[in-house]
Amino acid sequence: MLSLFKPKYYLKDILPQNYIDIHNHILPGIDDGAKTLEETTALISKMKAINIAGAIPTPHTFYSLWNNTPESIKKSFEIATATKLNNSFLRGYASEYMLDQKLIKTIKKEPLLCLYEDYILIEFHLYNYPINLYEMLFELKLQNYKIVLAHPERYLYLHNSINKYRKLKEFGVYFQLNLLSLIGYYGKEIQAMAEVLLHNGLYDFTGTDIHNERQISQLATKPISFSKRNILGDLLQNNKIFNPFSHVV
Repeated sequence: MLSLFKPKYYLKDILPQNYIDIHNHILPGIDDGAKTLEETTALISKMKAINIAGAIPTPHTFYSLWNNTPESIKKSFEIATATKLNNSFLRGYASEYMLDQKLIKTIKKEPLLCLYEDYILIEFHLYNYPINLYEMLFELKLQNYKIVLAHPERYLYLHNSINKYRKLKEFGVYFQLNLLSLIGYYGKEIQAMAEVLLHNGLYDFTGTDIHNERQISQLATKPISFSKRNILGDLLQNNKIFNPFSHVV
């Protein structure tokens, strides 16, 4: 007799071995994520509990709100990695850069912090379509950066046409799915767009975008639907390029 109940799958059940989270806010006292070293350590402990093997922390660099620099991020990283357990979990550091004219001026004077090689993580403003979007993306490409766009499913002004997403992909922009989006953390509309982009094969990488313990609890307790399990499982494998141990010959 067939069971009337479908099995439930959780993120920890489908994360590949040695999964590296490339989008999170777990460095202490530097943005809207962890405030203290104790919070950082607690977040890392809970990330390990859902089978995340390591993370590249990506604090905000948003010049009207979080005026971080490579130096300030490095300092926070050094504080976080002073303990052995944190040190083994944190695999370098990068930043989530707000795409704006200030960033374009910066790249002409100094290098950005990269996830790996020339991969940089950027975000758009959540509520306003970026002015001169493609001109700014072109400037980043002129500097030979590989552009990873954080949580494209969260930009409501792109939702009215999947062709807006396809145009970004054709321009060479990589898409990073927020895993929280898939479980409805940001609402049903964003969850629905995440599913559309996932089923159309438009995502390249994944990240948690964790800021606090409540978000980790959601990732631990909200099931992933069976229909998304196989597609997501394949996508999660792509993050292996950000694992430094995967490049050792």
